[in-house]
Amino acid sequence: MREKLKVTLVYTGIGICGFNTNHADDRERHHIGHGIASVGASAKKAGYDVNLIDLRTLGGWDEFVGRIKRDPADVYGISISQADCKPGAEVIRKIKEALPDSKIIVGGVHPSIFPFAYKGVTVVVGEGEVSFVDLLKLVGSNSPLPAVLKGVKPDLDKIPWVDRDLFDYEKELECLFSNDQPGPTVTVLAGRGCPMKCAYCQPAENMVFGSPYRLRSPQNVIDELRYLYDKYQFKNVLFWDDTFAINKKWIMEFCDLYEAQKFGATISACNRADIICNNEDMIKRMAEIGVNWFVVGLETGSQRLLDFIKKGTTVEQNKEAVRISRKYGIKTYATIMYGLPTETREDSLATCKMIEEANPEYTQVFWFLPIPGTEIYKYCVENDLILDGVSERTIVRTATYIPNLKNIDYDYIWNSLMAPRMAA
Repeated sequence: MREKLKVTLVYTGIGICGFNTNHADDRERHHIGHGIASVGASAKKAGYDVNLIDLRTLGGWDEFVGRIKRDPADVYGISISQADCKPGAEVIRKIKEALPDSKIIVGGVHPSIFPFAYKGVTVVVGEGEVSFVDLLKLVGSNSPLPAVLKGVKPDLDKIPWVDRDLFDYEKELECLFSNDQPGPTVTVLAGRGCPMKCAYCQPAENMVFGSPYRLRSPQNVIDELRYLYDKYQFKNVLFWDDTFAINKKWIMEFCDLYEAQKFGATISACNRADIICNNEDMIKRMAEIGVNWFVVGLETGSQRLLDFIKKGTTVEQNKEAVRISRKYGIKTYATIMYGLPTETREDSLATCKMIEEANPEYTQVFWFLPIPGTEIYKYCVENDLILDGVSERTIVRTATYIPNLKNIDYDYIWNSLMAPRMAA
């Protein structure tokens, strides 16, 4: 039996924002990784010495290698998202070169979808809180580790809350969702997974979290918020759940509990157009407790494309959702995608027209990028739609104008639709 193991977690994170971003105020650069912070919390609770290296705060690979050589760990746990698969592979290579006797355990979205792409390490497929601790026990007893392990789904009310102190949490507290929401801001996840079938996301997400969609109890979420309020005196809560309001009964109970706490803080959360349209009484109640922003994926103003991506909503619902939200004082942060597979000029123009008619308070444009493991990625590969070089990029910026697919009139979208709107 070994002495107490030292565990270092590595949050890759640079696939979107790159190295040396400690000075920036962009949300992507400072929000914590809830998944790896949850795994770290479980390992700490089990008695292990745990620290974390956030690559976003480093100047480059030389600094990373210097860190692990100066302060080596017995076990490295690496979280790898789809956007971070290349830097994740480089982390593995650097650790193997510098510390060949250390054990490496990887998890996250990309390894869960492509476990056999990672050689010479242990891959946890799915959720890691329980299984990572089990693997640490094997390391401690000098037992061999499996190449691939299916993660055990935890009871979300029984695992510890995410360990925000593994990150420089003051940076996240300073991140404002919008200028009309004062900080500090805390981010929270109320559940895992998503029951929807959007082709640009599924089945990849279900390969990580499985089904059914699971929620922590409203009381468990409130207890965490009370702990966070006493520690940080937050003024805004940002729920990162893909669709926070998917369960009306849960939301109504949460609203009553949240109101009773008298936090006096606003709430921002993701929602869907159809949910907003079909549950106006719930939207009214959410507004009463302080919800003042919804992030809503309107995606496109083309009904043909909405059906193609299996969004499950209509263009009319998109516009109506903005109206209903505004009626109760909730602003809409609308996200749309240009450059979807098969998109025509008419489709692009319809999206522009929908945004003009709905007039959400803020619109974030994304340029569609097919994500491996999704239904729409398979479609793009089968129809040879992906431009050369897309898969080789080391930085993934979907909010930046970068063409990704063949047969899309990007010049028309940018010059005829985007540029006039930006200049207005």
